[in-house]
Amino acid sequence: MADPIFRNVGWTVGSHCNAHCAHCYSRGVREGAARFLDEMEMDRIIAQLAALGVRTVNLGGNEPIYTHGPDPRQSRLPRLLGKLAAAGLPVGLTTNGVTFRELRQHHPEALAWLNDVDFSLDWPAREEHDAARGAPLFDLVVDSIRRCGELGLPCSITVCATRENFTAPTIAGFLDLAGRLGCELRVNMLKPVEPYLLARMPTRDQFYAGFAQLMAATDCLTQAEGCLTAFTASGAAGCPCGLRSFRINGKTAAGTVPVGPCIYAHAFRGGDLLTQDLADIVAGPEFMRFTRRARELPRACREVDCPHLETCRGGCTARTWFVHGSLDAKDPYCPLDHLADHGARPPLPVAPPVGLADTLRVHDDYLCTWIGRPRRAEGGASSGGGR
Repeated sequence: MADPIFRNVGWTVGSHCNAHCAHCYSRGVREGAARFLDEMEMDRIIAQLAALGVRTVNLGGNEPIYTHGPDPRQSRLPRLLGKLAAAGLPVGLTTNGVTFRELRQHHPEALAWLNDVDFSLDWPAREEHDAARGAPLFDLVVDSIRRCGELGLPCSITVCATRENFTAPTIAGFLDLAGRLGCELRVNMLKPVEPYLLARMPTRDQFYAGFAQLMAATDCLTQAEGCLTAFTASGAAGCPCGLRSFRINGKTAAGTVPVGPCIYAHAFRGGDLLTQDLADIVAGPEFMRFTRRARELPRACREVDCPHLETCRGGCTARTWFVHGSLDAKDPYCPLDHLADHGARPPLPVAPPVGLADTLRVHDDYLCTWIGRPRRAEGGASSGGGR
């Protein structure tokens, strides 16, 4: 394995969010951390990213407009977007819709600095989504995606896949909605950052059946789930976290800005980007634990002489850690275990084309994520069905 070359970075630039999602991966480290970056600190971090040769930056982790608390009028986000653009760093947003609305209404010039936008949706229907978010956001997301289309700004519906919503009817609903809106569809599997979330993870059968349904109805743009690569022979080999991507965390109550190899694995974050060089932090011991797993591969995978070792490479590091408490374990969606259970491979396409052609997405090879573009059936409807 070659030395890590970091290209794609996530950055949490605040601590406040207007939604109340039960599956939130960052609330535990954001609560009680209401410290804000000043402009000099933001500029220092941007300079460090440029010096490291980072390719893209995604702003998320909280609702990005709230860089300085719950009043969007105090936001430094427009300035930050302009500075990132001036540094030659393509930038994206992950938003529940509020950040895009605030930029469109009050800082329309900032929209020109965005490379792409991911709009979080937990359900393809208003009632379920708004209940899951604890806020009336479904209509805002749909309207925002339409406005992105008018601006020619690439965007996606981004789904956190849970045991409840990663089902055939709901996946069909997401495909239909994305097809009708003309946007992409991105899926992240729920990471159980808290023990109570283990019961909400999709089962292994759901994982493979869900992606088989998605890939049958889309052109695949990004495929970074190593467990899927074992069967598709397309996409990333192994988890990119700590090797090709990492997360800059929000400012802590102690006034530090830690950095971690994965946005979900808060136990592995360390350093202080306000006082240390980024190149030193990413060479530190927490990153090396991720790098060692990628280089040596998990013991549990090597011991069974898995034929998918080089394509799966142990799957998602964070998911493995949360479920098994060890980096040397197998991903809970292990392809070899699926074969043992079913005696046959899942109905995933073999060697489908994966790629974005000449375009760029900030989540390409960042996280164990999947992005597809729904194909249109005759008559203009999405091929995903609907409800």
